[in-house]
Amino acid sequence: MDKRTVTFATFAGLVLLVAGLYFFTDWFSKATGYALGEDQKVSFANCLKDKKTSLYLSPNCLDCDKQREVLGEQAYEVIDKVVCDEKRLCGGLKSVPAWNIEGKFYYGLKKYKEIDELSSCEIV
Repeated sequence: MDKRTVTFATFAGLVLLVAGLYFFTDWFSKATGYALGEDQKVSFANCLKDKKTSLYLSPNCLDCDKQREVLGEQAYEVIDKVVCDEKRLCGGLKSVPAWNIEGKFYYGLKKYKEIDELSSCEIV
């Protein structure tokens, strides 16, 4: 093959590789809930708020801090939170973080995909 054909084939292969990686990472982020854009997170948080979903937390809770990181700052500010401490006792809870979704409690750190499945709020 001549040099021009090899260069074209290499370029075409690289374009296909980059396109494939783009579509794979887009699918992967939607499937796992990682790497969502801030607009998507806020839209999702607004859906949770509309459905009267609450996140129960407590101070000095490592999983609560991780839940905040998963949600992202803007989405975390939107959702309804209940802080269980000396002022507000949450005696009926087994542990925190806990999600109250449609009157049912779900315990532990949740990723977006899990919250999506429990709440029927779609990750757009």
